[in-house]
Amino acid sequence: MLKEKKSRAILIRMACITIIFFILLTALGKVFVPYQKQDTDQHRTFYKTEKNSVDVLMVGSSTILVGVSPLELWKNQKISAYTRGSSVQAPEVTYLNVKEAYKYQQPKVLVMGITSLFGKYDYDDKEPFLRRGIDFKKLSMTKLEVISEVVKKSETQHVLDYVFPVLRYHDRWKELGGTDIKHMKYSYDYMRGQFPVYKSVAIEPRMMVDKSVPAKKINKEAWEYYKKTIDYCKSQGTKVVAVNMPDDRWSYGRYLAAKELLDENDVEYIDYNLEETLKAINFDWEKDFYDPHHLNPVGAQKATAYLGAFLEEHYGELFHKDMKESVVKELEQNVKQYEEDLHNFKAEVYGM
Repeated sequence: MLKEKKSRAILIRMACITIIFFILLTALGKVFVPYQKQDTDQHRTFYKTEKNSVDVLMVGSSTILVGVSPLELWKNQKISAYTRGSSVQAPEVTYLNVKEAYKYQQPKVLVMGITSLFGKYDYDDKEPFLRRGIDFKKLSMTKLEVISEVVKKSETQHVLDYVFPVLRYHDRWKELGGTDIKHMKYSYDYMRGQFPVYKSVAIEPRMMVDKSVPAKKINKEAWEYYKKTIDYCKSQGTKVVAVNMPDDRWSYGRYLAAKELLDENDVEYIDYNLEETLKAINFDWEKDFYDPHHLNPVGAQKATAYLGAFLEEHYGELFHKDMKESVVKELEQNVKQYEEDLHNFKAEVYGM
């Protein structure tokens, strides 16, 4: 009997030590993971956003991150939206962003960027971008599922390094300082996930588009996860709209391939690169980009106006008409701050 009690006590001590060790690893990870303003603040603010107050969720890579404005949607259509975008976002991370979101929100519409549908995604080379989309998220079964998929496609990454990021960033101890401690404090993202870049560059306008080209070959692994995301949203009663933002990498062959897949899956598709769409938003090749692949805030304003009108026309009856007063007040304050920044940029670059 005494021996059994001693054995039980040893097991309890071992369990306690293991739990404490895991808690310590998790806590250290919060210090050692490099702070990224666009990612860290975006995720923290999303988790604190009023539950079930987001009608439109937007996901995708940097073209979505910078190119669509949730605050423009609120200002013009009173649509409450949030962006969960990240640079070079892998389709697996898109899926994680969406599925995890349903723990906190019940979006009526998902707006999904499909940048990774073409070309090979190098999971080792793109590890820093994968981590920016994964490290800041809370641990969950979906996160573990996505980590497992990413690791399978990598020769250098490991599951435990994602579960306990301190194992990956342990050598940062030499550079840790007061700034890292400061960044552990919550910082509110008033842009609702958008990360505007206040810069303007002139891009050579696209001239004649060859429409005789065949559909471009797609990345089948990418489509697998985009389709998985679409199917999950449909199972939740959420409408899906796929978008392709203005980008000088675009070709009509890409449009044909994407359109065929999306039509087969009954998904609405907005391709901003089509001549008629660029004309409809009054796109300015001389001023509305900040680099050849990404819109600046004025370009984003134009693109969002088009998206907002589309959402209102097709799904207007789905959106909240009885938003909590506290949510409305917060959004209005956010819009006010956003408009001040946008006004200064327009005055400087566009003379408006």
